Amino acid sequence: LSSNIALQSIQALSGIRGAFTGALTITDNPSLTTLDGLQGVEGLGKNSAGNSLYLSSNIALQSIQALSGIRGAFTGALTITDNPSLTTLDGLQGVEGLGKNSAGNSLYLSSNIAL
Repeated sequence: LSSNIALQSIQALSGIRGAFTGALTITDNPSLTTLDGLQGVEGLGKNSAGNSLYLSSNIALQSIQALSGIRGAFTGALTITDNPSLTTLDGLQGVEGLGKNSAGNSLYLSSNIAL
C-alpha cells in the first residue's frame, strides 16, 4: 500500500487470512491511522530488498495492534521509519525472530518521534 493520499482505512482487507509469501509494505499513506483489517495475517515472507515488514512515512499511523496475529520469525527485516504518530509497537509480540535486509539490518527503527 503506497502513496494513497486519501486512504483512511484498510478494514476492507479483513478477509485476508494466513501468511503472506511476500512482504507487507505500507508507505506514504498520510491519512491512515491504524492497520485494522490485517488482523488475519499470521506471517510474512520478504521482498527483494529483504524486508518482511516495512512501514514508512505514514504520518497519521497511531497503531499497529492489528498485526497481533503474526506468529513466528520473519525471514526478512523489520523496518519502521518516519511514522511520527506511532506511539507503541504493540501488535508485534508474536514475532519471535528476524532475518536481515540487503543493508544488513534485522531491526531498523528511525524517526518515529512518539516511540
